[in-house]
Amino acid sequence: MANSLSILSVSSLMLAAAANAATLAPANDILFPSTSNSQNPLIYSGGNTPWYAGPNVNGMSNSVPKTCTVQQAAYVVRHGSRFPDSGSYSSWVNLHEKIQIAVNGSGFKARDELAFISDWSPVLTNPTLQIAQETMTGWKEARDLGYQLRARYPDFYEDGNPFYVWANQYASPIIKSRVVQTARAFVQGYLYGFASTAGTVVSVNSTGSISAIGNSLGPSDGCPSFAAGSTGGNNVTNFDATWVPRALKRINSMISGNLTFDETDILFFPYLCGYESQITGNISPWCSVFTQKELQNYAYSQDLSYYYSVGPGAVGGPAPKLFLPFLQSLTTLLSKGPGQTGIAADGGNFTVPNLIMAFLNDNQIAEMTAAMGMFDNEDPLPDDHVPKDHLYNVSHFITMRGTVAFEVLNCEVGHGRKTSDELYLRILFNDAVYPIPRCQNGPGSSCLLSDYISMIEKKSKKAGNWLDYCDVTETTEPVAGASFFTDLSLDFLTMVSP
Repeated sequence: MANSLSILSVSSLMLAAAANAATLAPANDILFPSTSNSQNPLIYSGGNTPWYAGPNVNGMSNSVPKTCTVQQAAYVVRHGSRFPDSGSYSSWVNLHEKIQIAVNGSGFKARDELAFISDWSPVLTNPTLQIAQETMTGWKEARDLGYQLRARYPDFYEDGNPFYVWANQYASPIIKSRVVQTARAFVQGYLYGFASTAGTVVSVNSTGSISAIGNSLGPSDGCPSFAAGSTGGNNVTNFDATWVPRALKRINSMISGNLTFDETDILFFPYLCGYESQITGNISPWCSVFTQKELQNYAYSQDLSYYYSVGPGAVGGPAPKLFLPFLQSLTTLLSKGPGQTGIAADGGNFTVPNLIMAFLNDNQIAEMTAAMGMFDNEDPLPDDHVPKDHLYNVSHFITMRGTVAFEVLNCEVGHGRKTSDELYLRILFNDAVYPIPRCQNGPGSSCLLSDYISMIEKKSKKAGNWLDYCDVTETTEPVAGASFFTDLSLDFLTMVSP
């Protein structure tokens, strides 16, 4: 059992688990075992890391401040752990074939941490069925999140009431969408035996209508200038040149015979570590190949990739601005308070949940967090070394099932007779508190909600018209951002049973 991922643990990661202290919900869904070469190798897989509670990098408790209660919350969540896409799986197959050609030749021998490769083969047992779908770990992550949030916010929902969550459709047919699968599993965890009768997943088709342009969970899909935009430059290539050649030489020294790995091969090993482990529920032998330092370098390479292609560093394109209308729409909705009435799919009324759940993909998490202002005070990431304690670390918030939480805190402020209740916004990445750099005027370094709304409005005004910087020609109507949270009758929405 030492290498199994199946036991829940809060062990040695020093994670931000204070929010769960009074509940039965554990901080993590799986174990993160160490190997002969490294500690917790799974947390260095960047965007391929299974979900784990983020470390307390800002030194702030995620317990609710003493003078506050959580009035509402919105969680924007990446899909859970999954099987590889077809293109990535082809790389698995090609690597296996390359190894087997050498194994079947003369003089082949692999030693030490590579001794396993003679018998290694891709772990997918039915690729036709499994490709791009949620794995058992992904389903577990989402169901566990449902349990965690039901326990964390016990007053948000009563059994029997209708409950809605929203998901980026992403794939067709809808049932094959890993994002929708994550949303379904969440509802099953949140509503347990009542999921099929009370729960609904609202699938949001970002390309399903002109009305979805700038009004979806995948706004880049309606932004032509994004499709033609920058891929992030040479930052990743420049950084990899500082460490990959040495790693390649070390790894190839463990092999005799007609097999020589190239840089592309070895950069695939941490990917295999993350994927194979969460697919099988057991730590992959690939997790032992890289040293601790090499894993840290690989993780930073992932940071650079997201940062400069779809994150705060993508300044030459629309990526850091794409989610500004969404943020305006969401925060304005939260400012109106609990129990808001929306338009149901049949034209009647429905009550917007006090817990708003939106499920999407990794690039969307990167784009949204870039727009939120969380990294506005950070220096650009260098591509010649790993900076100490850099805040933009994708394995802290763009993991599989990565979560960005917007908690609305109702707080009593003031002293004596001069007290009042005010609404503040607190942001959590994978359950760890991330204060907004330009707004920390509330309890627990939260931000007055009205101030944050003003900040996003200013950022939107500075960015300009969404239709203009996205080069949209199909419509001139102002984009709605996220009107689907309050209008289920829109023509690009589909109701899905969990």
